[in-house]
Amino acid sequence: MDDRSQSYKIVLLAVLELLKEQGRAGAGEMDGLNAYQALSEALAQADAYGLTPGDIGLDGFDPDELLRKPVKAAA
Repeated sequence: MDDRSQSYKIVLLAVLELLKEQGRAGAGEMDGLNAYQALSEALAQADAYGLTPGDIGLDGFDPDELLRKPVKAAA
């Protein structure tokens, strides 16, 4: 991988990580929906090009979690 391709990958991974953080912060609300759509599309495109979720920093991540409000632990 050349330097430019490596730079693109670093930028993509940073953006996807930011989307995960913002999506989790707004899970179950409209704020989480934009991150859900973007991350779902990233996973679909990765799959179409033969990449795994791990290749784009989303291994083990389920975008559907952004559609539900987190369950609060009992105090």
